Amino acid sequence: MDIPLHLQHRPTSSGLVVPVATPRTVDGRYLFGLLEDHRQRTLLIERRCQICGRPHGDRLILFARPVDLRQRCTSEPGLCPPCAAYSSRACPMLAGRLHQYRDRPRTDEPETPDSPDTARRRGHAADAWYAVWLDDYQVTPHPARPEVLAASWRHHPPRAIRPIFHSDPWSNV
Repeated sequence: MDIPLHLQHRPTSSGLVVPVATPRTVDGRYLFGLLEDHRQRTLLIERRCQICGRPHGDRLILFARPVDLRQRCTSEPGLCPPCAAYSSRACPMLAGRLHQYRDRPRTDEPETPDSPDTARRRGHAADAWYAVWLDDYQVTPHPARPEVLAASWRHHPPRAIRPIFHSDPWSNV
């Protein structure tokens, strides 16, 4: 997978760009699929891309699962369109190369606990993912986990919501 020019300065692991939001173990391994709490909050509040860390600009994408669509919010920080396009191809979960969630808790880092929704998904079939195109969002406590901040589009109608697997969500990039 080719790494976009604007991401070539970012660290990589197994050929994948390491997102700004990804935590790292004390021995230096990256924990893909998790969000570092402080960075997650900062990226949401400052409206920065979870992959490159740059400000979103006038258009952003949130990746959402069906439960997120029902709640009209997600704890995932937004992405700029170029990083969303790269992530939808490079991330094994978004690209559909992983068909189920990991079946065991992470043992990489004992102080990185699973969230309640991670524990519920353990070993189950992977969710479908959607690209929610927005101009902006509201930062709010997550309805299922109030201690976690979320990006809500309840008061910001999406430009589009497109399934990642069934169409090309990047046609307006």
